[in-house]
Amino acid sequence: MLYLAVGFGLMLAGGLLFGALFFELKPMVTLSGTTVGVWHGLGLVLLCCLYGLLAMACIVSLALLFSTLTDSSLTALIATIVIYIVVQVLISFSYFDWLAPWVFPHYFLEYVNFFRDTIYWDPILKGVAVFAVWSAGLTALAYLLFRRKDVLS
Repeated sequence: MLYLAVGFGLMLAGGLLFGALFFELKPMVTLSGTTVGVWHGLGLVLLCCLYGLLAMACIVSLALLFSTLTDSSLTALIATIVIYIVVQVLISFSYFDWLAPWVFPHYFLEYVNFFRDTIYWDPILKGVAVFAVWSAGLTALAYLLFRRKDVLS
Protein backbone atom coordinates (compact mmCIF):
# COMPACT_ATOMS: atom_id res chain seq x y z
CA MET A 1 0.00 0.00 0.00
CA LEU A 2 2.96 2.28 0.57
CA TYR A 3 3.92 1.99 -3.11
CA LEU A 4 0.38 2.92 -4.06
CA ALA A 5 0.48 6.07 -1.91
CA VAL A 6 3.94 7.10 -3.12
CA GLY A 7 3.06 6.54 -6.76
CA PHE A 8 -0.19 8.41 -6.36
CA GLY A 9 1.58 11.29 -4.62
CA LEU A 10 4.14 11.52 -7.44
CA MET A 11 1.35 11.52 -10.01
CA LEU A 12 -0.48 14.27 -8.15
CA ALA A 13 2.65 16.39 -7.74
CA GLY A 14 3.62 15.97 -11.41
CA GLY A 15 0.11 16.76 -12.58
CA LEU A 16 -0.11 19.89 -10.48
CA LEU A 17 3.40 21.05 -11.42
CA PHE A 18 3.04 20.61 -15.16
CA GLY A 19 -0.57 21.80 -15.12
CA ALA A 20 0.54 24.99 -13.40
CA LEU A 21 3.47 25.45 -15.81
CA PHE A 22 1.49 24.93 -19.01
CA PHE A 23 -1.97 26.24 -18.11
CA GLU A 24 -1.34 28.54 -15.11
CA LEU A 25 -3.20 28.40 -11.83
CA LYS A 26 -6.53 30.14 -12.25
CA PRO A 27 -9.79 30.15 -10.29
CA MET A 28 -11.75 26.94 -10.92
CA VAL A 29 -15.33 26.79 -12.18
CA THR A 30 -17.32 24.13 -10.33
CA LEU A 31 -19.91 21.84 -11.88
CA SER A 32 -22.58 24.10 -10.41
CA GLY A 33 -21.22 27.06 -12.36
CA THR A 34 -19.74 29.01 -9.47
CA THR A 35 -16.09 30.02 -9.30
CA VAL A 36 -13.79 29.14 -6.42
CA GLY A 37 -10.34 30.49 -5.69
CA VAL A 38 -7.09 28.80 -6.62
CA TRP A 39 -6.32 27.46 -3.14
CA HIS A 40 -9.89 26.25 -2.65
CA GLY A 41 -9.70 24.51 -6.03
CA LEU A 42 -6.39 22.88 -5.14
CA GLY A 43 -7.91 21.69 -1.88
CA LEU A 44 -10.81 20.14 -3.80
CA VAL A 45 -8.37 18.43 -6.16
CA LEU A 46 -6.45 17.05 -3.17
CA LEU A 47 -9.68 15.73 -1.59
CA CYS A 48 -10.60 14.16 -4.90
CA CYS A 49 -7.21 12.48 -5.16
CA LEU A 50 -7.45 11.12 -1.62
CA TYR A 51 -10.84 9.65 -2.51
CA GLY A 52 -9.26 8.09 -5.59
CA LEU A 53 -6.47 6.68 -3.44
CA LEU A 54 -9.03 4.94 -1.24
CA ALA A 55 -10.75 3.54 -4.33
CA MET A 56 -7.47 2.21 -5.69
CA ALA A 57 -6.71 0.63 -2.33
CA CYS A 58 -9.75 -1.61 -2.83
CA ILE A 59 -8.43 -2.83 -6.17
CA VAL A 60 -4.98 -3.40 -4.68
CA SER A 61 -6.51 -5.35 -1.80
CA LEU A 62 -8.41 -7.55 -4.25
CA ALA A 63 -5.22 -8.14 -6.23
CA LEU A 64 -3.38 -8.96 -2.99
CA LEU A 65 -6.02 -11.56 -2.17
CA PHE A 66 -5.69 -13.18 -5.58
CA SER A 67 -1.90 -13.13 -5.33
CA THR A 68 -2.13 -15.26 -2.19
CA LEU A 69 -4.40 -17.73 -3.99
CA THR A 70 -2.23 -18.19 -7.07
CA ASP A 71 1.45 -18.70 -7.80
CA SER A 72 1.43 -16.33 -10.76
CA SER A 73 1.31 -12.55 -10.47
CA LEU A 74 -0.16 -12.30 -13.96
CA THR A 75 -3.03 -14.59 -12.95
CA ALA A 76 -3.73 -12.40 -9.92
CA LEU A 77 -3.76 -9.29 -12.10
CA ILE A 78 -6.08 -10.80 -14.70
CA ALA A 79 -8.42 -12.20 -12.03
CA THR A 80 -8.64 -8.77 -10.42
CA ILE A 81 -9.49 -7.08 -13.71
CA VAL A 82 -12.04 -9.76 -14.60
CA ILE A 83 -13.79 -9.51 -11.21
CA TYR A 84 -13.89 -5.72 -11.49
CA ILE A 85 -15.40 -5.86 -14.99
CA VAL A 86 -17.95 -8.53 -14.01
CA VAL A 87 -19.09 -6.50 -11.01
CA GLN A 88 -19.36 -3.35 -13.14
CA VAL A 89 -21.48 -5.19 -15.71
CA LEU A 90 -23.69 -6.75 -13.05
CA ILE A 91 -24.48 -3.47 -11.31
CA SER A 92 -25.32 -1.84 -14.64
CA PHE A 93 -28.42 -4.05 -14.91
CA SER A 94 -31.49 -2.87 -13.02
CA TYR A 95 -32.04 -6.40 -11.71
CA PHE A 96 -28.95 -6.00 -9.53
CA ASP A 97 -29.84 -2.58 -8.10
CA TRP A 98 -29.98 -4.18 -4.65
CA LEU A 99 -26.32 -5.14 -5.00
CA ALA A 100 -24.97 -1.74 -6.05
CA PRO A 101 -24.70 -0.08 -2.58
CA TRP A 102 -22.64 -3.00 -1.27
CA VAL A 103 -19.91 -3.22 -3.92
CA PHE A 104 -17.06 -0.75 -4.16
CA PRO A 105 -17.05 -0.11 -7.96
CA HIS A 106 -20.45 1.56 -7.56
CA TYR A 107 -18.80 4.47 -5.73
CA PHE A 108 -15.82 5.07 -8.02
CA LEU A 109 -17.41 8.04 -9.80
CA GLU A 110 -18.64 9.82 -6.68
CA TYR A 111 -15.49 11.99 -6.66
CA VAL A 112 -17.29 14.46 -8.93
CA ASN A 113 -19.37 15.54 -5.92
CA PHE A 114 -16.30 17.39 -4.65
CA PHE A 115 -16.65 19.75 -7.61
CA ARG A 116 -20.20 20.89 -6.87
CA ASP A 117 -20.85 24.23 -5.19
CA THR A 118 -22.36 22.54 -2.18
CA ILE A 119 -20.41 19.31 -1.81
CA TYR A 120 -22.72 16.28 -1.66
CA TRP A 121 -21.14 14.50 1.29
CA ASP A 122 -23.57 11.58 1.62
CA PRO A 123 -22.41 9.56 -1.41
CA ILE A 124 -18.78 10.46 -0.70
CA LEU A 125 -18.96 9.27 2.91
CA LYS A 126 -20.79 6.09 1.87
CA GLY A 127 -18.06 5.47 -0.68
CA VAL A 128 -15.31 6.00 1.89
CA ALA A 129 -17.03 3.59 4.28
CA VAL A 130 -17.47 0.93 1.60
CA PHE A 131 -13.87 1.36 0.45
CA ALA A 132 -12.61 1.00 4.03
CA VAL A 133 -14.68 -2.11 4.74
CA TRP A 134 -13.74 -3.84 1.49
CA SER A 135 -10.05 -2.92 1.78
CA ALA A 136 -9.81 -4.07 5.37
CA GLY A 137 -11.77 -7.25 4.71
CA LEU A 138 -9.87 -8.26 1.58
CA THR A 139 -6.51 -7.45 3.14
CA ALA A 140 -7.35 -9.41 6.30
CA LEU A 141 -8.48 -12.38 4.24
CA ALA A 142 -5.30 -12.22 2.16
CA TYR A 143 -3.24 -12.11 5.35
CA LEU A 144 -5.02 -15.15 6.78
CA LEU A 145 -4.53 -17.09 3.55
CA PHE A 146 -0.88 -16.09 3.36
CA ARG A 147 -0.24 -17.28 6.92
CA ARG A 148 -1.43 -20.74 5.95
CA LYS A 149 0.67 -20.87 2.79
CA ASP A 150 3.92 -22.78 2.63
CA VAL A 151 6.36 -20.26 1.18
CA LEU A 152 9.43 -22.44 1.54
CA SER A 153 8.40 -25.02 -1.04
